[in-house]
Amino acid sequence: MRGRNSVLLVLLFLVSFTAVYILRSGPNVLQRFSKKEEVPKSLSKLDEYRQRYPDPHNDTVVLPLKEVMQTMDQGALGDLYHRYINSLQIFCRKVIRLGKLDDGGWDFCDDYRFRPRNNCLVYSYGIQFDFSFDDAIVKKYNCEVHSFDPSMRVGDHKHGQNVFFHATGLSGDNNPSRGTNWKMRTLQKQREELGHSKRPIDVLKIDIEEYEYLAVPNMLQTGILKDIRQMAIEFHVTLKPDRSRRYKEEPPRDKYFFALSLFKDLYDLGFRIFWTHRNPTCKFFSKKGNVERVTCHEVSFVNINNM
Repeated sequence: MRGRNSVLLVLLFLVSFTAVYILRSGPNVLQRFSKKEEVPKSLSKLDEYRQRYPDPHNDTVVLPLKEVMQTMDQGALGDLYHRYINSLQIFCRKVIRLGKLDDGGWDFCDDYRFRPRNNCLVYSYGIQFDFSFDDAIVKKYNCEVHSFDPSMRVGDHKHGQNVFFHATGLSGDNNPSRGTNWKMRTLQKQREELGHSKRPIDVLKIDIEEYEYLAVPNMLQTGILKDIRQMAIEFHVTLKPDRSRRYKEEPPRDKYFFALSLFKDLYDLGFRIFWTHRNPTCKFFSKKGNVERVTCHEVSFVNINNM
């Protein structure tokens, strides 16, 4: 009997102590028990996205300042370039392939934060008679697609439902290309001519055989990329053949530095790599470390400022 009374007294003491603690602490204690954990409002959009959708395989490589990269030699810049372009910076939960599985298709983030919205607009540079990507994005999202390629020797025309072809190339100025006399435009000028200056571009695809090193700096300078939601670019760093032509040397130091500087600027604008693909047609063996590398990468970005 005494043992039972002792247990009751202990239980009564614990209940009384808990009640007093909650009353003195106010409603915050009950809120902590009942309220689900929230993302702090002070987090950036990228940090909030990472916390809600953590990526267990994130292997981000952070680029140093341009002033630091300028002091690095060719070997160090080459290592940094290949590490960076093969790393991911944000986790896309649903990566899909639009177009062909091999060359001609492109990887796209179908997460609801980044996928095309109503009345979506797509610019696709570099076709070479392969409209598989352009047709696929129309079929899935019913976007208005403008396809560009000055090398096909066909005039402007409507290719198919919501796909409009323009015999125009992308460059850093509006002058005809040297040697070929192709019609070339900056992205800003092209949008003006098509009446899209105030209309956001949901997807910008660029595969223009090193003209990206003329076009992208102009885009960065003019600020035209701020309303681009997704962007896919094939980056090239030219291989230099040696005298024997039995193998090819590493790309020059300045090429690596220039490309890394563009990546740094794109990152600072909010563009994050969610997918990267090596093009095996550009592979070579580096004499530095005897490792296999490629000089053509298809890199897909999302803009975290347009989530």
